[in-house]
Amino acid sequence: MNANEITFEDLLADEPACATSPMTFKQLLADGFPYQGGLEALSAIQRMPDPGPELVAVQHGYLQILKMQKSAG
Repeated sequence: MNANEITFEDLLADEPACATSPMTFKQLLADGFPYQGGLEALSAIQRMPDPGPELVAVQHGYLQILKMQKSAG
């Protein structure tokens, strides 16, 4: 590899890590899943208060992802 080449790791190093996990489903819907949130952010989603009927689909979708991640690990 040439010293002037940029690697994938170099690009990731410039990306900010997840600052905080989302606190509400409304925030999650607006901002999307946090970059590099991983299982910590998914677990935070599981602990969020009931989103109400307008955001229940968002809650269900993320809880399904959490369930799949836990069963795969």
